[in-house]
Amino acid sequence: MEVDRKSNAASAGESSSGAMAVDAAGSAERPRFEPLMPSEMSGGRPQFRKVQVPSHRFAPLKRCWMEIYTPVYEHMKVDIRMNLKARRVELKTRQDTPDVSNLQKCADFVHAFMLGFDIADAVALLRLDDLYVDSFEIKDVKTL
Repeated sequence: MEVDRKSNAASAGESSSGAMAVDAAGSAERPRFEPLMPSEMSGGRPQFRKVQVPSHRFAPLKRCWMEIYTPVYEHMKVDIRMNLKARRVELKTRQDTPDVSNLQKCADFVHAFMLGFDIADAVALLRLDDLYVDSFEIKDVKTL
C-alpha cells in the first residue's frame, strides 16, 4: 500500500514530504463538509419574530386563529403564539424547522393577514419564494 501512495505522488508530480494530495488531473482534493442544520446556523439558539396586531384586526385574528396556526405550525414547523397582553403574534423557530427562511415567510404571512388579506391569499407568501407585501399610507389627498 505504501508503494502505491509513493507511485501516485510521483506520477502526479508531488514530493513525498506530506504536501496536499493531488489527483491525476492535477486538481487538489477539496474538503467535504456536511450541510448545517438551520438550528446550527444561529448558534443553536431559536430566532424570534413579533408581529403587532392592530385593534381593528384583533377580532378577525381570534376568529381565524386555527386557519393561521395550521400552516405555520404544521407545514412550516415554526412555533406561533398570541401574546394577549402585548397584543402581538410571536413566532419562534424550532429544532426541526427545515429552512431558515421559514420564520420570515411566516412573519410576512401573519403581517399580510393584519393588513387585511384573506388567508387563502396570504398563504401564497408561504408557498412562493421571493414574494413579499409592500404597503404605504396615503396622507396627502386632494379633496375635489
